[in-house]
Amino acid sequence: MVESRLRQEARSRNATIESILFRLVNAGGKRLRPALVLLCGGYGGVDQKRLVPLAAAVEMVHMATLVHDDVIDDADYRRGIETTHRKWDNHTAIFAGDYMLSKAFQMLTQYTEFSDASMMAKTFKLICEGEIEQYFTRNNLNISIKKYLTRIRYKTAMLFAMSCYLGASQSTIPEWQKRALVMYGMNLGMAFQIMDDLLDFKSSEEELGKPVTNDVRQGVYTLPVIYALKDKNTGERLRNMLSDEKKSEYRLKEIVELVKRSGAVERAALLQQRYHDKAKKAIRNLVPNTYTDALQDLLLFTAARTK
Repeated sequence: MVESRLRQEARSRNATIESILFRLVNAGGKRLRPALVLLCGGYGGVDQKRLVPLAAAVEMVHMATLVHDDVIDDADYRRGIETTHRKWDNHTAIFAGDYMLSKAFQMLTQYTEFSDASMMAKTFKLICEGEIEQYFTRNNLNISIKKYLTRIRYKTAMLFAMSCYLGASQSTIPEWQKRALVMYGMNLGMAFQIMDDLLDFKSSEEELGKPVTNDVRQGVYTLPVIYALKDKNTGERLRNMLSDEKKSEYRLKEIVELVKRSGAVERAALLQQRYHDKAKKAIRNLVPNTYTDALQDLLLFTAARTK
């Protein structure tokens, strides 16, 4: 139903925009954010039909941020296909992303209370702040773990939490249960993004559907790199390697291997597990049912995924 709604919302009087949106929808994806809307609303006894437009709106916001990200990062591939700005151009991609955001907010204002739409707008503002922070701290070799965690909380975890909020807010469950679902979403989002950053050092380009060293190439230093920079045995050498503006493919492979040898990947995995455990703890007092079972399964999926 959500996929059908996404295809419905992809229609436009502009043939180019419609072509772009259909291409993005058909490229697929994990659809975790709309799943969270459906599961948290389902837990509260909400009719799935009421949740479908909200789930589609959340996914449309996510797709829009990916299109904009790809322009900023000058990425060539996303979800195994050529990025929108590569197939068309930067201006067209930005317009397409903006169009998706407008469609998303149109759905949100149509199917939610004002306070919910206002919360979504605030969430998107924080997502933008996270992206801006990431952009302006590129090539910063002194970035702290605290800064990194704040950045991923804004640019990733907030939309996970918002997805849970949108679903739960449609129901009449007690406020403590709504808060528990939102905390679950926030911590799941943190665990998900740390795992995403770990996959650059644990997975292959073929599995991910995008270049594994793109963050390092762009000067965006994620948790494994930050840990390796702080390591007394590898920090100085890694700092020198990262300071080289033109990084060859060979140099990028050297950087990845050095990060792996430092033990930074294992340290980052431990922090990822902490957020995983927090998400699990957040919903431990909820009434067990098929929806809470699925939320538990999402945690297992996040921990085990390879792309």
